[in-house]
Amino acid sequence: MNINIPGIDVEKAIQHAGSEELFLELLHDLYHLMDEKISLVESALLQKDLTNYTVYVHSLKTTCRMLGDSELGEAFYALELLGKENDLAQIEKRTPDVLDSFRALKPYLAPFAVRGSNEPLPFDRDRVRDLLHKLMEAIADYDLTNAEETTRMLSSFSLTPALSDKVRELQRLVANLDYDEAKALSLDILDCLHNL
Repeated sequence: MNINIPGIDVEKAIQHAGSEELFLELLHDLYHLMDEKISLVESALLQKDLTNYTVYVHSLKTTCRMLGDSELGEAFYALELLGKENDLAQIEKRTPDVLDSFRALKPYLAPFAVRGSNEPLPFDRDRVRDLLHKLMEAIADYDLTNAEETTRMLSSFSLTPALSDKVRELQRLVANLDYDEAKALSLDILDCLHNL
């Protein structure tokens, strides 16, 4: 497949993701989460909440590196360091340009926004249970990248409508860094699995 997105090293990104299919899934997810992630950064900055600001730009640094956009990854890394140094003046000066560069990717991601007719994986209770435990470990370690990747894998299984709704909500909570709620919902889903 010929994927041409400015700034993105597609070959490197496919290596990071593990396969072309997972890379395409990353593009799909990023398109749908991008506005929300930008808004989290802007809102933390507006409130001068540098603790959460630093967590959000750290997450975007990891996302951009996984995408194969090393320049943008480095720009978010520079913001993360400024956040750790509590350098509000530099953060306020540099954040808008970095977010604009990130936002500029969105039109290029649009073609990947609609998933193909990817058949969901057949339901596997043990695999889903293992993924939920892995997710809770990632949450405990504040490992956003692993947590997001794990919820993405959970959503690829064929689930009952009720479980699908819970997994979608889980993805939203993880993306918003609502870790306590995400952990509680993971435990709730584990309970539901016993009754299937």
